Amino acid sequence: MLTSLHIENFALISEITLELENGLTVLTGETGSGKSILLGALGLVIGERGNVSNIRQGAKLCVVEAIFSDKTISKRLTHLNIESRGSEINIRREISSTGRSRAFINDSQVSIVDLKSIGSLLVDLHGQDETRALLDRVTRLHLLDSFGGHEKIFKAYQLSFDSFCAAKEKLKKLEAEASKPRADKNYLAFQLEELDGLNLKHLNAEELDAEYNELLHATELANGLHATYELLDSSTEGNDANSIIDKALRTLEDLSEYSVKASKLKGRLSSSRIELNDIAQEANNIADGISQDPNRLLIVEEKMEALSTALHKHSVSDTESLKLVEIDLQNQLDRCEGLTEEIQLAKDEKTAQYNNMISSGEQLLEVRKKSGSELLEIVNKKLVPLKLPDVVMSWEFAKLPSPDSQGIEDVELLFSANPGSDPQPLASVASGGEKSRIMLAFKATLATRKTVPTIVLDEIDTGVSGEVATRMATTMLNMAKTQQVFSVTHLAQIAAKGNNHIEISKETTEKTAITRAQYLSKDERNEAIATLLSGNKISDEARAAADVLLNS
Repeated sequence: MLTSLHIENFALISEITLELENGLTVLTGETGSGKSILLGALGLVIGERGNVSNIRQGAKLCVVEAIFSDKTISKRLTHLNIESRGSEINIRREISSTGRSRAFINDSQVSIVDLKSIGSLLVDLHGQDETRALLDRVTRLHLLDSFGGHEKIFKAYQLSFDSFCAAKEKLKKLEAEASKPRADKNYLAFQLEELDGLNLKHLNAEELDAEYNELLHATELANGLHATYELLDSSTEGNDANSIIDKALRTLEDLSEYSVKASKLKGRLSSSRIELNDIAQEANNIADGISQDPNRLLIVEEKMEALSTALHKHSVSDTESLKLVEIDLQNQLDRCEGLTEEIQLAKDEKTAQYNNMISSGEQLLEVRKKSGSELLEIVNKKLVPLKLPDVVMSWEFAKLPSPDSQGIEDVELLFSANPGSDPQPLASVASGGEKSRIMLAFKATLATRKTVPTIVLDEIDTGVSGEVATRMATTMLNMAKTQQVFSVTHLAQIAAKGNNHIEISKETTEKTAITRAQYLSKDERNEAIATLLSGNKISDEARAAADVLLNS
């Protein structure tokens, strides 16, 4: 059960701390006083969406803290690596003005997803829209699954549905790829043929460029190298470099007898003479090996032009990058050629996953039908004291053309309040008061199977009055024997049945508005219930009627 609720800077609430009791607690207050705000704060602490608009104007941090007493979920906390504190569970939610949201369970920070999973085990927060949501397929299916305890079967179905969707999406992408123009494959082959002609594996762009320059300037190279040879070693007049060095060597030879320094110079010059002679001979050999080859020049020019074109075409700057392009093109071509087989495998997988999904969906449908019959049998009995003794309700199941994440079927709740009337969809024939009583009956029935420690009923009595309201209050009291029940109400008959009574009020000044909450004493309860009966001008008759309600 919820034992304590502390709220700071949430909407119109500056600070409220409530120590809460078991049984049926009623919450009353004028419209706009802040009852929904109080429930919004409770929703925040059990994982509902929050944002900066929740923060009280002028505040920097909104904090909602709740303490629960429950022994049944300690294993779940351990699974989330949260310290167990016996039966006590402390949950805190913070939202800062920067938009940051944090959640803590027993002072361990948790994700909002984990907070919501724990919160759903502690509180069933019935909002004002949930009765209307009974008209929604998902809500109806959720009722069946909650009553029947179909969590494992439903999860198995959802996993099969997700697998089918993944297989379908994979096939869709492969077929989209295969639907591209056939020219794409041919173009890939053409591009590969172009690159294959370059023989990139053995292509060296620098060597190709060097060969091109030699072929283009063959005459100049041969003539220049021959001239170099003659200048160094083959002048007939004896004025080439080697002849001159020989003269210098002879002079240094004569001087070596008188000077160590001259001897060292001779040694150095002798080494240079050897190197110079080698250079001369190599220049001559290179010159003799050069010949003009217009055909080879043409081949090299074409290859260089093809390389330049390929580099520009594929937007790369060097041959190494071009090699990577060639590998990628080959991979794409291989994929095109293997796509037909891959598509067939994907089709087979989609069929297999679809059959698995349908099989799981059939199992889920069967248990839902069984639970649906049991659920309505109990609900119908609970509607009798709510002055709906002749109600006939049934589920109408119909398979969907396309299964979704909730199942393979649609389900309609058919309803008839009067003998002899054919059941029709609840949305079409039930009044607001009838829908409220039906929703309460469902909640009371679910409590017999899957008891959430705390349930909050926000104006579930909408559309009813008089004796029906009293009977709804009795149903709530019966529910309160097995769980903690909070009921937000505007009806005196229900307010008077509460074991505890909290009054919500709003204090307004020129600059601000503040929502307050307080437990009422017996005399204060009399005044509050009299107000519900007669409005702000409380008559003695209203006080007397309130006293009767409180003591009946």
